[in-house]
Amino acid sequence: MTTLVASMPPINPPPLLETILDKLKGIGRWIVTKLAAPGIALFVIAGAVLLVCIGFKNIQIGGLLGKLFGKKDSESNAIDVANSIPSGRIDSNGKLIPQGVPDSHGMTQAVVVPIDKPGLFSNPNHVSFTPPGETKPVEVQLPVGVKANDVEHVVVVKPGTFTVTVKDSSGIKASQIDDLLKKYS
Repeated sequence: MTTLVASMPPINPPPLLETILDKLKGIGRWIVTKLAAPGIALFVIAGAVLLVCIGFKNIQIGGLLGKLFGKKDSESNAIDVANSIPSGRIDSNGKLIPQGVPDSHGMTQAVVVPIDKPGLFSNPNHVSFTPPGETKPVEVQLPVGVKANDVEHVVVVKPGTFTVTVKDSSGIKASQIDDLLKKYS
């Protein structure tokens, strides 16, 4: 009778120096996000206030502050989901119906593109986006009282005609929206 004995190679713990460096890196990241970021944010806000006092009216620092505090951008994932064709959207031959082509019920799946992020000196009364297949962005004038940060999405009804939807979290009240609708209807 033969007996086989298998042995595992010994597991070497990480060297002490690597462990210490990993701990120091973790502490450094904590210091940057919890202590340095608020200080840098104060300088950014003070700079923005100074620019407004000088005469610049359209300064948007929210995105800059969000990046400073590590805000993640989840918009691309939502756009990928919106642009995926559902498996049930098939024609009579069993093939997937592409976006922009109506199905047997007349429903068309639109192509979704992101609204361009406003820059530091962007006009807050406009939003822009680049339609599929084009290189030049389309700029949309927003209704009075609606700012670029309030816009959730823009629907192109036909070339030159747009529908703007504001976010639930925007500061625009429902009564203001009703007034705007009456004014532009």
